[in-house]
Amino acid sequence: MTRRVLRGVLAAASLVSLLGCAHPYSITVSPGEPGSTTQTVFVATQQRVSNSKEEEYADRIAALHYAQVDVAIPPDHKVGRIENIYDPTRGFTMASYQAQAHDGFVNALAAGPGDEIVIYVHGYNTTTTEAMFRFAQMGHDFAFNNTQALFSWDSAGVPAGYVYDRDSVLFARDDFADFLTAISRASDKSITIVAHSLGAHLTMETMRQLSIAQNTRVLGDIGTVVLLSPDIDPDIFRRQVGVIGDRDNPYVILTNSSDQALALSSLLIGGRSKVGQLGVSDDIAELGTVIIDLTSMSSLAHMGHMVAASSPSAISLLRQLGEASGLAESGLVLD
Repeated sequence: MTRRVLRGVLAAASLVSLLGCAHPYSITVSPGEPGSTTQTVFVATQQRVSNSKEEEYADRIAALHYAQVDVAIPPDHKVGRIENIYDPTRGFTMASYQAQAHDGFVNALAAGPGDEIVIYVHGYNTTTTEAMFRFAQMGHDFAFNNTQALFSWDSAGVPAGYVYDRDSVLFARDDFADFLTAISRASDKSITIVAHSLGAHLTMETMRQLSIAQNTRVLGDIGTVVLLSPDIDPDIFRRQVGVIGDRDNPYVILTNSSDQALALSSLLIGGRSKVGQLGVSDDIAELGTVIIDLTSMSSLAHMGHMVAASSPSAISLLRQLGEASGLAESGLVLD
């Protein structure tokens, strides 16, 4: 490792250590502000419920816990924002939280609105609470009218937990594959996956695993796959795509060359760029992908790592592109 790269890694590690920490997963039910609207999110999570704000790395659990959650969105909501996420009584709140058993959960998904199930797979440093609020905000701002489901893998929920989170992605592959298989068996709905950051890596690894197992039915039920700022090495992505094989729908990849979070991630592995930093001219375009470069719409918010869901201009652009290209029919962008 060169001195320049070593200095970059140490600087990245120092910055990460200064970013604070969050608790794994908390549940506080509050009706929200008068005039709020609700967005229903079905939640499957590996994370533990905890009200502690202590940084903790407990043994991971494979058993998923299931719930149906109504998220209250305040009347003064601004596109791209999650208002007052750390105040459980104002802004975005859990208006209801109903725990469910596996079979009841899967049957509820099958009976949900629309003819598609849109699954959100969150990224690094994300608690289940944060992920369900983010997906509710996306559903509201993009006007989803299909069933929304969150797969929440065991992120440590702290900025210093990047290596732990990378390992958690590998740990979660079997459980995500089982989750997709259960949905495919119980429902005739097609499946759309929207995956962010390391969640994109989990999605591609899981689809690769399904292909190796020759689980063609589940792969066939997966329609549009949208990768937001994917934290994947391009070489690994090429291998993943190669093993998964031909698909009817291209991978939709939203990138940002100014993504500071991916820049830090790249430094930690020696300076290699990630797929989420690539532009339209880079060499993954021939792999059955549609690349949408959102660099011009990036800002310092969320370190430029959530442009597709947090930038009003990006949301407006994506809605227009979806309506023009047929993505609206996939469940990604809907009127």
